Amino acid sequence: MDTTQRDASPPSPHHNQQGQPATILLLEDAQVLRSLVKTILEGYGYTVLEAHDGEACVRIAQEYPDPIHLVVADMFMPRMNGREVATRVLAFRQYMKVLLMSGRSHGNIQSHGGFDPGFGLIVKPFTPETLLRKVSEILRA
Repeated sequence: MDTTQRDASPPSPHHNQQGQPATILLLEDAQVLRSLVKTILEGYGYTVLEAHDGEACVRIAQEYPDPIHLVVADMFMPRMNGREVATRVLAFRQYMKVLLMSGRSHGNIQSHGGFDPGFGLIVKPFTPETLLRKVSEILRA
């Protein structure tokens, strides 16, 4: 393979402008689902930081020294929901993008405060392909 041609191609959607894997902060309280989503994202080349609750997610976002390109957060969680966490984190990581996950209907989401128009939404259950497509879409937007 001609390495000059490969190096000249644009970075794939899951890489940042410097060609490094995009970093995703994953917030999910269900350990099995968190582990599965992490495995899917890492298998596609993303760097994944994981948090089991909102406080841990905010702390990781504050302490992580490098850019975090996307937070993928469960919409409904005890104490602090995904929308609240994303709003708090965006206060100091303004360029981070947000993808919320929910197993509830759109009407149920709206009755619990909805979500910001700039946030993406993926409905559980989803396939690995749907997750990867949605993440790629959000990162390119």
